[in-house]
Amino acid sequence: MVDVSVQTTEKTISLRDRQKNRRRAIILAAAKDLFSKQGYSSTNMEDIAEQAEVGVATVYNYFGSKGRLLADIFRPDFEILFEQGARLIRNPPEDPIVAVLSLVDIYRHFQSDWRNRDVLQAVLGPGLSAEPVLDELAEYSEKQVKQQIEELILGYQKCHKVRTSIDANDAAMIIFFIFNQHFIEYVIHDVGDFDQMKKIMDRQISFIVSALLPLDI
Repeated sequence: MVDVSVQTTEKTISLRDRQKNRRRAIILAAAKDLFSKQGYSSTNMEDIAEQAEVGVATVYNYFGSKGRLLADIFRPDFEILFEQGARLIRNPPEDPIVAVLSLVDIYRHFQSDWRNRDVLQAVLGPGLSAEPVLDELAEYSEKQVKQQIEELILGYQKCHKVRTSIDANDAAMIIFFIFNQHFIEYVIHDVGDFDQMKKIMDRQISFIVSALLPLDI
């Protein structure tokens, strides 16, 4: 015999979960829109609640802080980029220089998609972010970027397109440092325009990768 009360309870729980997920998505969408338009520091939780048409207490109940909101907005964007990077690593271009530049180009879409420097400043890197939760996300993303660059270099070492005497981890750290420094300079110091910054960054990374290629005999 089917217990009707159990079925009713399950349906109620399922409906409640759907409502919670829908409300959470609405709050995230409102926050992302406001962060993009007016920046992170100029947006408060009251603004987000008003745009999402919920109470401020509801926003805090779902996310706890503005930093958590931004982290939850960024996290899916990061995962999409890392999946694109993984696909490139699985099927890389013939030329290691082209491959590394293509991989870095995937990552830089994050900063080009978020042109608002105030938002980017909120999640610059460990110790530089607006809140600990953003520090954690920045630390995770930096680790993933370094790991993917290293995996790409190791793949080329296996087919002898990069010298096996090179420490792949060291090379990945140097390439990441160039990328990260240009990112920080662009975001914090407003150095030049984005395209000019990318041109210089690509030139420097190309120089480093060319030094990894097999020596002519």
